[in-house]
Amino acid sequence: PEETVQAHLDLKGNVLMPIHWGAFNLAFHGWTESIERAKKAAASQNVTVATPRIGESYVIKGQVPQAEWWVKE
Repeated sequence: PEETVQAHLDLKGNVLMPIHWGAFNLAFHGWTESIERAKKAAASQNVTVATPRIGESYVIKGQVPQAEWWVKE
């Protein structure tokens, strides 16, 4: 996840949208660990992260979805 943010910076991206991080629960780490680490690394570099819900459409020039929908309240 941290390398994802660095690659985004290297490529001079505008909005970072991690994909496939929550598609399957097959890894030994927690289901949300990847997105949490990516968001933390992005915040430290002032990078905007788009987090649309699974299956949600996102218009690139539109409002950036940033809700932490995976967090249970």
